[in-house]
Amino acid sequence: MNSKISGIGSYFPDTVVSNEILIKKFEIDPWLLEELGVEKRFWASDLNDFTLNETQSEMMSKAIEDALLDSNIRKDDIDILITTSTVPDYTLPTTAALVQENLKIEKCNALEIHCGCVGALQAIDIANCYIKCGKAKIVAVAASNLMSTYWLRDWKNKEIQGMAEQLNMAMFSDSASAIIIEASEDEGILFSFSESIGSGIQKGIYLDMGGAVYPGDQSDFAENRHKWNQKPKLIKKYGSTLSKYAMEKLAAGTGMKIDDLKWIIFPQANPSLLMKDIDGLRMSGFPVEKIRYNVNKVGNSATASLFHVLYEIEKNGELTGGDKIAIIGGEASKWLYGGVLIEWKR
Repeated sequence: MNSKISGIGSYFPDTVVSNEILIKKFEIDPWLLEELGVEKRFWASDLNDFTLNETQSEMMSKAIEDALLDSNIRKDDIDILITTSTVPDYTLPTTAALVQENLKIEKCNALEIHCGCVGALQAIDIANCYIKCGKAKIVAVAASNLMSTYWLRDWKNKEIQGMAEQLNMAMFSDSASAIIIEASEDEGILFSFSESIGSGIQKGIYLDMGGAVYPGDQSDFAENRHKWNQKPKLIKKYGSTLSKYAMEKLAAGTGMKIDDLKWIIFPQANPSLLMKDIDGLRMSGFPVEKIRYNVNKVGNSATASLFHVLYEIEKNGELTGGDKIAIIGGEASKWLYGGVLIEWKR
């Protein structure tokens, strides 16, 4: 049995955070915003009292409902629900179980993947395996990002310090996206994989506190383990390599040629670095007109970003049956990468 994507959903919260708001309200350096290249981002948090308006599980539920409507599949037909996000709503219960509750699905297998920008691709790989081995017919995958609560907490505590912390606030967006994958006679998902370099390179982006090692005592706060850390120089040095590895793995696994592809969805991380990568590819003769992205328009929603771009392409009428799309992801936490090759079967 094969699998295909039969529905796509996308959801952004109502609070739009412009560059002007970041400059005037949060004192973000205008030079950084211009250099970064994000026009706006979306937060699930209120800009006035800083309270959380909606959780990841709520955003994911809305994205799945959108994808179900797009696919004409009933929620009760879902065999497996997979959620993936950089941070969950809670340590326990899992976000997947909360989404299942929100959707009022009486019974299904609910799985949660704790991952950053590659989580959506890991979820596709898992869903594809479940369907091919006959253990599922319908899989709903929801990807989300919610980090504004961290930036606002640090802002209230007067802890936004230095360019790296300003970069976090300026770059990331809250949102959720979803796809429905179903069993099919036609082969829609041609190849999927994820890998990790893991060793030999320091962490590029990380949050120490909140797990069992650093649960959050006074010394953890004193050592700033409660704050997100990003190493821009390290990411700049190694980040582009992840995309290269992913493209090479897809080509080796499928015999894929660039000319065969209608679209390529690249990692939606730092738009400034993405533009530099695209300029470099252009100089080498790569058909950069095939590369699709929207991180410059809506910010970095981590792993949810990949489905947002696919949703945009499909809703703009830029996909027809038989088109092939490569989606690749890279993650600087411990240098993960992954990819999927899709033949559109809608």
